[in-house]
Amino acid sequence: MEIDDLRVANSEFTLEVWDSIRKEILSAFPSGRARYEDFVSVVIQTMRGIKGEAFTIQLGHLLDRVAVDVLEETERGTDDEASMSALERDGDLGERTLPLPLLFAILSLALNCNVKDRVQILFEAARMTNGSGDAGEEGGTLASEEDVIKMVEHLQHTCQLAPDAQIVYGDQKYPVQQYQKGTAAELVAGAKKTMGEEGIKDFTGDNGDKYDVTDFHRLLRTKSVCAW
Repeated sequence: MEIDDLRVANSEFTLEVWDSIRKEILSAFPSGRARYEDFVSVVIQTMRGIKGEAFTIQLGHLLDRVAVDVLEETERGTDDEASMSALERDGDLGERTLPLPLLFAILSLALNCNVKDRVQILFEAARMTNGSGDAGEEGGTLASEEDVIKMVEHLQHTCQLAPDAQIVYGDQKYPVQQYQKGTAAELVAGAKKTMGEEGIKDFTGDNGDKYDVTDFHRLLRTKSVCAW
């Protein structure tokens, strides 16, 4: 996907604009879920309110394509039902709602910022659990492992992980080792193994199953996840 082109075209889509959009989205969808069409409508309205009618997501059809792929995946189903458990399968494709963290992951594809800031906004999105709003206010500075796994899953679905990193060993080892696409939980498990072995994070302590933004960044950089 033309991610670089998308971000270059949206040079004015800055962190300041993102923050305004985030606040409006959280206010508009307190349940923590929204139809993609409704989500985009709030995004565009907010952007126009900031810089006028001409201010919008450039090459927005690329984001639409990602959203359609995600929705179609829910239609087809998956071999691992748990990996798509955050998505609603009932109803017509266009009427299905998606969790806000996933919608923010899609929108982040167009955000013009450096990697550190991208990690920060995704970490904040990961903690938007059950429509609780600004997790920085209600959820402290840590994300649960469940939240991290879900965000890695969202990055998988939005084409933000290296394909090679998602290949894991399958159950069949004889006569030939089989491989398969790993679930987000499997990718995170591999990342935890690496981080533990390298002394990056102690997963046995009181906060072993909690992640701060630095832990999250380091996890995304492991060969098992390999974001961007």
